[in-house]
Amino acid sequence: MIIKFGARGDAVAQLQKRLNVLGMKGIHGKPLVPDGIFGESTEYAVMQFQKKVGLLIDGKVGDKTQAALSEQDVSKFLKDSDYVAAAKRLNVSELVIRVFGAVEGRGVGFLKNDKAKILFERHRMYHYLVQFKGKTFANTQMKQFPNFVNTTPGGYKGNEAEYTRLKLAMNIHAEAALMSCSWGQFQIMGENWKDLGYASVFEFVDQMQTTESSQLEAFIRFVEFKTGMIGNKKVALIDALRAEDWHTVFTLYNGKNYKKLGYQAKFQREWDHLEPLYGDKKAA
Repeated sequence: MIIKFGARGDAVAQLQKRLNVLGMKGIHGKPLVPDGIFGESTEYAVMQFQKKVGLLIDGKVGDKTQAALSEQDVSKFLKDSDYVAAAKRLNVSELVIRVFGAVEGRGVGFLKNDKAKILFERHRMYHYLVQFKGKTFANTQMKQFPNFVNTTPGGYKGNEAEYTRLKLAMNIHAEAALMSCSWGQFQIMGENWKDLGYASVFEFVDQMQTTESSQLEAFIRFVEFKTGMIGNKKVALIDALRAEDWHTVFTLYNGKNYKKLGYQAKFQREWDHLEPLYGDKKAA
């Protein structure tokens, strides 16, 4: 659950009380009135708290900010400084990196059970079974286990349930299964492990299970290496990202069906929210 500007109710009032206890002030430097209305002063106080603990400063109270408000360990989460460093390394605006971080994995790199967020792609599992074991074997497995071996995408269960699908697929072929998942906050596919400079898919997965900073590193490497054909021209993701050529960016990052999947709309919503905060910040 995300509590943000415009929200009303008991959850907002409890948030306001907690921010007061932690010494956060509203937009005019005064304690918040616990009226249950998430307005400008509450958003300002949330942002000041996020800045204090080093989290992404977006004024939204999601799982990460809730954890910090409850004084839980947030060392695995991305820090504001991670976004700044990534923008400098890629020579793009902070806004671009922050929007990707908000859209992919819904801004969360880990599930509530502390495992990296994943999405298992059964059509990639079929593809890699063909490579590793042959088409006859892959077809046999698809007939027996169509929910996690298939020629078409689908079968998603979401969140922790994706690990059940992954475990069952790993019983068939561990390497193929791990390569068939997207991992972490930026949802980088395991199949990219070699191009990203990891020793094996197993090392890649181990890194994705450590911190969101490690997940961001995988995203940066992906942006740095990824190329593809758009029309009859070979293009690089990093060049498209720097030019803010979104059709090329989304095609290389999410595939040619990104519009049907609603990716462009999700990206625009997060852009509109974060642009007033980071739109004028450029990489050094």
